[in-house]
Amino acid sequence: MTQFKWFNSKTAIIIAGTLLSAYLILILTVTNLGQSRLKESQNSALNLRVSNYTDNLSFFIDASEKNIANLSMKRDVSTYFSNLAAGMSLQYGLGSSLFSLTRTIDNFSQSNKMDGQLVYSRVMIVGVGQSVIVDTQPESHFDISQLPFKEMESLSHKIHLVRGEDGPIIQLLQTIYHQNKPVAILVASLNTDLLIRMLSTQEHLDSGSCLNLVTPAGDIVVWNSLNGCVSDTELGTTSYYSDTSRIIYFEKKVIATPFVLESWFEPVSEQDIFTSAWFIAAISLLALPVFMGLIYLMRINNANLVLQTQVELSSEQQQKLAMQNTQLHEEITKRKASESMLAYQATHDELTNLANRTHGMARLQEAIRSAAVAQTQILLLFIDLDNFKQVNDTEGHHAGDLLLKQTSERLLKSVRSTDIVARLGGDEFLVIVPDIQHQDSAKVVASSILSVFEKPFHIEQQEFFVSTSIGMSIYPKDGDNAATLLKRADTALYSVKDMGRNGFSFYDESMNLDVQRNFALNVRLHQAIQQGDIEIYYQPILDLSSRKIVAAEALMRWTDSELGFVSPEDFIPLAEKNGLIHRLGDIVLLEACTQAAAWQAISPVKIAINFSSVQFRYCEQLQSRIVDVLLQTGLPASQLDMEVTESLLIDQGHALMKMLSYLKQLGVGLSIDDFGTGYSALSYLQRFSFTKLKIDRAFINNMTTCSSDASLVSAILAMAKSLKLKVVAEGIENEQQALFLQQRSCEYGQGYLFSRPVPAAEFTRLLLREQHSIGLVEKVEQAS
Repeated sequence: MTQFKWFNSKTAIIIAGTLLSAYLILILTVTNLGQSRLKESQNSALNLRVSNYTDNLSFFIDASEKNIANLSMKRDVSTYFSNLAAGMSLQYGLGSSLFSLTRTIDNFSQSNKMDGQLVYSRVMIVGVGQSVIVDTQPESHFDISQLPFKEMESLSHKIHLVRGEDGPIIQLLQTIYHQNKPVAILVASLNTDLLIRMLSTQEHLDSGSCLNLVTPAGDIVVWNSLNGCVSDTELGTTSYYSDTSRIIYFEKKVIATPFVLESWFEPVSEQDIFTSAWFIAAISLLALPVFMGLIYLMRINNANLVLQTQVELSSEQQQKLAMQNTQLHEEITKRKASESMLAYQATHDELTNLANRTHGMARLQEAIRSAAVAQTQILLLFIDLDNFKQVNDTEGHHAGDLLLKQTSERLLKSVRSTDIVARLGGDEFLVIVPDIQHQDSAKVVASSILSVFEKPFHIEQQEFFVSTSIGMSIYPKDGDNAATLLKRADTALYSVKDMGRNGFSFYDESMNLDVQRNFALNVRLHQAIQQGDIEIYYQPILDLSSRKIVAAEALMRWTDSELGFVSPEDFIPLAEKNGLIHRLGDIVLLEACTQAAAWQAISPVKIAINFSSVQFRYCEQLQSRIVDVLLQTGLPASQLDMEVTESLLIDQGHALMKMLSYLKQLGVGLSIDDFGTGYSALSYLQRFSFTKLKIDRAFINNMTTCSSDASLVSAILAMAKSLKLKVVAEGIENEQQALFLQQRSCEYGQGYLFSRPVPAAEFTRLLLREQHSIGLVEKVEQAS
């Protein structure tokens, strides 16, 4: 028993006191760590809130600039400046066009609203001569000299700031061009109250925050519920003069604007004793009685009564500490759960619970590092739903969201548990398949994903069939980093869409060349239209019996300084996709009609113009433009032939029939172009009042050597004759073809046998030469 003599009551108390002290230190450490984590979480949440504000403002201004740009290209705008350039007076045509322009601006100003508020507080058109043409608030004074007229001569749009009576005014400026020259500035003042509302949607009076939008023309105070945040409206500045050590401050740049959003926030309230510094101090004080008791017990080791009292006191203190420790543990658990939720939301898509774009790309980069070490391959599939926009447009975004959820569930079921599925955004998904063995395995994966979309989707008691397109790239063959693999899978995806959708394709180098060429074509085509590099050539159409020129077909030609000659088969489909076909069509219509009107003094030739099916999506606007051009150029309607393709007539509604009927009544001729190569059907020949049909050159080329083509051409001519339609044969290259057609009563022909497409000046010489020959023949006949 002698070996346990050292373990007496004094030693036991010392050991207990030491353990208790260590326990208190541990509690203090954990509490401090919890408070630090709470502050970090709050900083992250506030930073995300401010970033959301700046992103929303950047998107709002970008969308507003596009609306203003679209407004500047309205027909009423171009009509007014055309009439003004033509020298019309207010009593004649300018007054009417000014009235239409004013109405258009007013309708634009009143129709653009957000949450019941006007987007634009004021819309003006100011001429380059610094005269106000249209103003939605004429009663309010505006200093025109503040506008940067000189600077806008070289800019198409600009964000302009002026200082008003109530603070800075944000103006969107858009240069209006007429015949490629600036003639006016469209000025749209953004509604400051709407901007303030956008930048304070998550703020409330108890939030303890202050938001300030800094602009070159002064500050706009967005929100202020923070004590010590003072705004000087005269100087346009905001400052915070209180205890800045407790204030959270952010400064965010608004993308593509000269604005900066400053924000001040009050940190987490320390009212709760369990998360405050007072709680830490209280716990620290509990250690003092313990240490004092230890010293006292060491001095009076034999005082059993005192020792017993101290033990009881220590027991009570331990019970209190245990209770407080339980409450502290619950608080820390809640904070950890909150942090985990924030971390999950930052890396996952809220709608589908799949990895989001950022997390998906990070997982892809991790897979690439692992594959580089193991020397294995990775398959990346870029998936896009076909015609997803139609579901949103017809059934609403709620149905679209349900479709995306069901899509994510099907994708997860169609891949392995080791594969990664992410949503990039919208209707685009990413599937990462590590350790793929060979390309055949990749085809199996893609085919299995396509097969899951063969079954219908059931959404709100309706059945939908949605297919998908898949572009694929493989590491390391197609790239050694996540960004390159994604870009090349995207390129392969677009190749699938061009081939008709509902399929898959691997990336290859030729796709990248096609994408680069299409991108270059798109940029150069915009520049060519702005710089007037699109030329109009004319190919004669002859009466086959007399061999006289009776018409000309207008054809677009483009020779680029960098790309060289660009075929219409390349740039016209591109223009139909990016919307430039409307501007190209307007160029051809105006220039061809103007030239045809001038030719009437030489010979009464008609002008034939091809119209794209995309132009007929806006039948009323196209009809109005054709009538305006005929009036503007003075060309008789009977001298214009509209050429349309057969595919346009399939599944067209009442609007197209109404338009063609109206133009037919005006005297405009209607021709079916490339007859026999599309969806040929006799039904629409009866529904639409056509005057001509054109036989495609594919049949003309081989009709003298191929009996089937000869029979087909003869049948088309017989059918046209029975329907009382004139026929134009395209692509006549030799006299044998011309005689074949002439013998079968084909009225008109065009092709290289007679002339290639030529510029207007050369076509004029052809007409003059023909008229001169006719005059000589008449003189000989009169002499004889």
